[in-house]
Amino acid sequence: MVVDPEFLNQLGNLELIARKRVSNINVGSKRSIQTGKGIEISDHRQYYPGDDFKAIDWRLYGRTERLYIRRFEEEKDLITHILLDSSSSMDFALGGLRKFNYAANLAAGFAFLSVRKYEKFGSALFSNGINEIIQPKKSKTHFFRLIELIDRSSQEGETDLKRSVEEYTKMIKHRSFVIVLSDFIEPIESLEHAVFQIAKYSKEAILIQVLDPGEINLSYREDVNFEDMESSEYERTYLSPGFKKDYLKKIRNHIFSLQEICKDAGVDFYSVTSDKPLFDSIIQVIEGRKIKAL
Repeated sequence: MVVDPEFLNQLGNLELIARKRVSNINVGSKRSIQTGKGIEISDHRQYYPGDDFKAIDWRLYGRTERLYIRRFEEEKDLITHILLDSSSSMDFALGGLRKFNYAANLAAGFAFLSVRKYEKFGSALFSNGINEIIQPKKSKTHFFRLIELIDRSSQEGETDLKRSVEEYTKMIKHRSFVIVLSDFIEPIESLEHAVFQIAKYSKEAILIQVLDPGEINLSYREDVNFEDMESSEYERTYLSPGFKKDYLKKIRNHIFSLQEICKDAGVDFYSVTSDKPLFDSIIQVIEGRKIKAL
């Protein structure tokens, strides 16, 4: 089984924390590239540290002496969409879990939190396009469909986030909360197009990059015969100190470029490694704290 039941048990205790990002996304929390329209107040919920202070209903505070924020109809109706990379490059493990397993657990974690709040979530696996889709629904049975899909999935094909996002966003009918999990190892031009497409169709969006520590630090010695997991091509390389230094610089530059694109689009970006505890990573994402850069 790909998804760790113990991880889900840990998430069962997160109901209060999960409200902040998964259930009640605050109006104005995302720097949208679109101009919005008027929205009506739906109800209220308790204020939590980190919420938009301007959303506090002071009249209600005067009556109850407790802090509540106004919850808007657009916010209440957000649907979570989870896109999980199942390309060949995700079938890699050296210093931790397989990248796919790690990303799949995080994807299941977000779906689990949505179900806990009885909110709709949809999901899809992608590589060079959308491979499998689960339409948005809200039920435990729906969650177990995602678990089954993850368990029987195979990691194959090249990654094409641009094409995958274009295919998936055609099915998004309402402003949504979009989560994409991938190693994002593909040309930056394709990623840029995909990020702005995601921003266009979302109220809030998160990109979570999953990398293996071994592919970052090149934990090999001297001559190595590398295989491109997506093209199956081989290349023999001598891993000199200079080569490793240049390689790490390129990795960091790629991550930095993607981070800047996300910043411009108003999309949150996190980069995690597959040797870190799953619970720690998802907590840092939920709480909106940037994970330490590589």
